[in-house]
Amino acid sequence: MEFNKNILKEYLVEAPIPLALERTWECEIYKTLEFPRPILDVGCGDGIYTKILFAEKIDVGIDPLEYELEYARKLDVYEKLTLAWGNEMPFENETFKTVFSNSVLEHIPDIEPVLNEIHRVLKSDGNLYVTIPTNLFDTYSVIYRTLQFFGLNGLKESYRKFFNKFWKHHHYYTRKDWITLFQKCGFEMVTVQEYGTKQQCTFNDFIVPFTIPNYVVKKLFNRFFLSKTIRRIYVPVLAGLIKHKVKIHPGLTTGGLIFFSFKKNNGSIEK
Repeated sequence: MEFNKNILKEYLVEAPIPLALERTWECEIYKTLEFPRPILDVGCGDGIYTKILFAEKIDVGIDPLEYELEYARKLDVYEKLTLAWGNEMPFENETFKTVFSNSVLEHIPDIEPVLNEIHRVLKSDGNLYVTIPTNLFDTYSVIYRTLQFFGLNGLKESYRKFFNKFWKHHHYYTRKDWITLFQKCGFEMVTVQEYGTKQQCTFNDFIVPFTIPNYVVKKLFNRFFLSKTIRRIYVPVLAGLIKHKVKIHPGLTTGGLIFFSFKKNNGSIEK
């Protein structure tokens, strides 16, 4: 696969700083990987991530939300888009050599049926790439850290529950527990890379309140900015100010987010 350049600048045109930074971290990891075809994007959403990362079209994107797929169609970055839920994919067994799911699985309440379906449609020698939060992601938020500093343990745990409910995070596990879950669903881990240090995640969380107007625009018009043309004028300056925050730390074990590469285990799936 060919990958695009200037990822941070392009993402800042499409999304507010916190989201652009997080997605840029993920793009930097994905750019080091092989993507044998055919490729399936599980939870492709509006297609912006695929548009910015890849310089070629992806084979198939699947998502349960029609309005997201409608936006993705306009971007023309998938050969085929499919409206379906992840636990009932309309594909034959062992269809894809690469499946990736970027910051999606944590939002699915009943995750195991989706992982089982991914296992079914992935070829025996295929690759599964996922990015998901760890159990530390919410603890790196500004309010959680403030409450922790003042020893307000009851309030910090209440805020933690609110944080994950607000962002619809149903799953946020330790590295070990994520691996155990994927093993249960028939996968073997190949590589792992944690990303998003405490400082990086806290910075992102601090910026989020300033981006609320963008999320209102997103809700109304399914895009973050009313004018990308105006946004492009000052994005180079913005990118220059924050480019030092785009850094992946090899060997990190305290990341708020985590990337996994898995291979399909052709043995039986645990029930």
